[in-house]
Amino acid sequence: MARPAQTEFNFPAFHRRRKFLKIGGIALVILGLFTIVDMMSEIPIPLTGARAVFTGLLLMVFGLVSLYNGYKLPLAEAIDLIHGRGRGITASELVHLMRVDRLTADRIIQGLIKKGFLRSSSDRSQAEEVFDPVQ
Repeated sequence: MARPAQTEFNFPAFHRRRKFLKIGGIALVILGLFTIVDMMSEIPIPLTGARAVFTGLLLMVFGLVSLYNGYKLPLAEAIDLIHGRGRGITASELVHLMRVDRLTADRIIQGLIKKGFLRSSSDRSQAEEVFDPVQ
C-alpha cells in the first residue's frame, strides 16, 4: 500500500495564527474591561447597566479563551507532523520543523508521551533520544 505524500509543516502560518490569537485575546479582554469601566463615566457608550456588564464579560470570556488557545502547547500540530513523517522524531528535529525553542519542544514531547502518542525508542545507538509514534 503506497504511503500518501508527506506534506510540509507550514510553520509561518502556525506562528501567525498563534500570534493572532494572542493579540486578539488581549484586545478583547481590554475592550471588555473598557466596556465595564466606561459604564461608570459621565458620558458612557450607548451600552449601560446590565447590557454593558453582559457585553463586557462576554468580550472578556472570548478574549481569555483566545489567549488560552494562543498559549497552549501545540500538541495537535505536533501529532500531525510526527504521523505525517511516519517515523520517530527527536527534540532537535521538532525544534527545526516547528520553529519552537528547545524548552517548548521538550514540553511538547513530554505532553505527547503523557497522552500516549509517543514512546521512547528502543534504539539507543543515537546521540539524541528518538521518540517513536504509538501505532
